[in-house]
Amino acid sequence: MKVRLRLHRSYGDIELEGECFDEVIDRLKEFPEWLEVIDSMISTQSVAAGEKDILSGIVQITTEGPVLTVTRERLTDREAVAILLYAMDPQGVRPRELSRLLSLSGFLSVGFASRLSELKREGLAYREGDAYRLTVAGKNWVEKTVKSMKPGGIQSE
Repeated sequence: MKVRLRLHRSYGDIELEGECFDEVIDRLKEFPEWLEVIDSMISTQSVAAGEKDILSGIVQITTEGPVLTVTRERLTDREAVAILLYAMDPQGVRPRELSRLLSLSGFLSVGFASRLSELKREGLAYREGDAYRLTVAGKNWVEKTVKSMKPGGIQSE
């Protein structure tokens, strides 16, 4: 008996297939590693397409790196962390570098590591080596958040 599992992702469906449930479960155990590879490939292609224009008015690229240009009142620490991850795509950001960028932006936050953990737990970010990057879902979330901040953007309820 063949067993097939279909997972719906923002960029399409992924199917895992096996001769029995145990075989599919074994493949599922390897899946998080493959998901990181797939998300990384898609994010590299997205950046090549010039998606960073969405950050205009929110982030300024300086010689020190990306700096948030909006006030603390307009962004949560979680949003600030995610936007900086977006701005640093595709190379990702190490926690120490993220702390420096947050400080340059006026977002002094000792709890930023917790925000990284939240983003990772929610499937919006992942860790590769010692750097954090956004997943495709994380990029979509940042884009929606940034669009809602701009004049005429989506208003949250």
